Amino acid sequence: MSFTLHKANQRGIAEHGWLHSHFSFSFAEYYNPSRMGFGALRVINDDIVEAGEGFGMHPHRDMEIISIVTKGVLIHKDSFGNHGEVHAGEIQYMSAGEGVLHSEFASKEESAALFQIWIHPNQKGGKPLYNQRDFRDVTKSNQWVTLVSPDGRDHSIAIKQEAFILTTELDEGKIISLAPTPSNRGKLVLVVEGEIEIDGVTLEERDEVQITEEKAYEIKALKPSWVLVFDVPMH
Repeated sequence: MSFTLHKANQRGIAEHGWLHSHFSFSFAEYYNPSRMGFGALRVINDDIVEAGEGFGMHPHRDMEIISIVTKGVLIHKDSFGNHGEVHAGEIQYMSAGEGVLHSEFASKEESAALFQIWIHPNQKGGKPLYNQRDFRDVTKSNQWVTLVSPDGRDHSIAIKQEAFILTTELDEGKIISLAPTPSNRGKLVLVVEGEIEIDGVTLEERDEVQITEEKAYEIKALKPSWVLVFDVPMH
């Protein structure tokens, strides 16, 4: 059982001119054998894509891919005819299944910022899936909102894994509970913006903590804060 803190400046970095990335886990040229993922969670990439630039058509298979856009617009196209614009505050989901080609570009008007998340599916193959959901009008103030789940509960996006992504926006001084984590699961808490305290430990912007302890925690906002929680199976 553990409670492991990773500071923002301990992440991997890639700089491509048009793409500015920070990696929570080993990805592309960044390799850290002690950071190969967290249970079913394989990738959290913190990306900024310059205006009009992006990732050309490229393949994926057997991966659940979620993009949480935090700034600008991300333009998606894939080999199954899906074409969409994902605005800041919206979430995009693609289940690569037996194989899919896709491209992602920032709009020509402004750069786009996003978290790209990869989760191992609980079943291989199958027809690729695409979905996106607008959470801009959902009240996240001082309460948990489910963005991703295995069953689409509370208007979340359903994915092919027993995994959840939750979010909250906390006012300064507010406290929110984090439920105990069962022995076969883990939680990763990521501070998108702001500063929080959990179990006496302070987390600042882009810091994260990995929890595999079967105990409840309280998160206190030391500043107005935006938090993401990834709740995933550890097998």
